Amino acid sequence: MGMVWEYRVAPLSREQVENQLNFLGEEGWELVQIVVMNDPEIPYQGIFKKIKGTR
Repeated sequence: MGMVWEYRVAPLSREQVENQLNFLGEEGWELVQIVVMNDPEIPYQGIFKKIKGTR
């Protein structure tokens, strides 16, 4: 059996994007894609993955 992944979709603010990415990275999440949203309140959504059961 191969690796089993879990996924997370998280809103990213323009002002704090670097801090948010570093925080999620410390929790073991790897950024897969950034989706540009049509919303000034939440301009981006990040799609993350990590191996299930880690951290």
